[in-house]
Amino acid sequence: MIKMRLKSYTSAILLGFPIPESSNPYIAVPIREITLNININKCDSPLVYFINFPSELNEFVKHFWIKLNNGLEERLCANLKLENDFKDSTYSGLYAVSTSLLLYALGKYNNETLSEDEIIELSRITDNIQDPAWAAVLDALRYSSITGSSVVYRNDEENSTLIKTIFPIKFDKLITLRQRLTKESLGNDVYGAIIHLMGISVLEASMKIRESNNFNEVFNKFRVITDSVSQIIWDLHTTNNCFYVPGLPNTAEKICIENE
Repeated sequence: MIKMRLKSYTSAILLGFPIPESSNPYIAVPIREITLNININKCDSPLVYFINFPSELNEFVKHFWIKLNNGLEERLCANLKLENDFKDSTYSGLYAVSTSLLLYALGKYNNETLSEDEIIELSRITDNIQDPAWAAVLDALRYSSITGSSVVYRNDEENSTLIKTIFPIKFDKLITLRQRLTKESLGNDVYGAIIHLMGISVLEASMKIRESNNFNEVFNKFRVITDSVSQIIWDLHTTNNCFYVPGLPNTAEKICIENE
């Protein structure tokens, strides 16, 4: 048996939004620090028990843990206790950090210390998300959570940390996405141009964040592009204070900026 008290961050994708049939980068940013207590012990059948955890995530985390156990031919149970109020976190960010810390704790249970890259790779294999645009969302969230930094992330070869910052938010609601405009409806050239605009805007924003060391200033300039593209593709409408970020696959989460 192992007991661990781990501190990390929940993060959110604040620039960039998934577009089907694309592999664009995202900028993920920590939104709050969390503390998670994890106990792992032998049992007859792999299960996860939750304390102070959003019920909407329970099945997703349980499914991840069971798949991980099956892949490693283990029979382990885990207890997760979140010490913080989860209401100021996104579901996707909380899923990303809790599954990352579960993997880290499992490594310690087996007397191993997993690296950042190993946690992200093993999580990706366990999630087994077929659409690379959505797989990269969770990769980016995990990378930001583990490093405690804003990051730009496209895939396991094209990624980088940016600056240390925390971007507090208020969670509003979760919605299921329905694609409004497709490659078939727009044509290859227009659809490709939208994908390119989204991708190049994120890369440009990442360079400006490094240069200025000011995330909020760059975010305020480039957010309009992410919001506009998410409206074109997904029919998502934003306000000055509230906007949508990518959630778990095929969902979006509406968050609001504090003190605006």
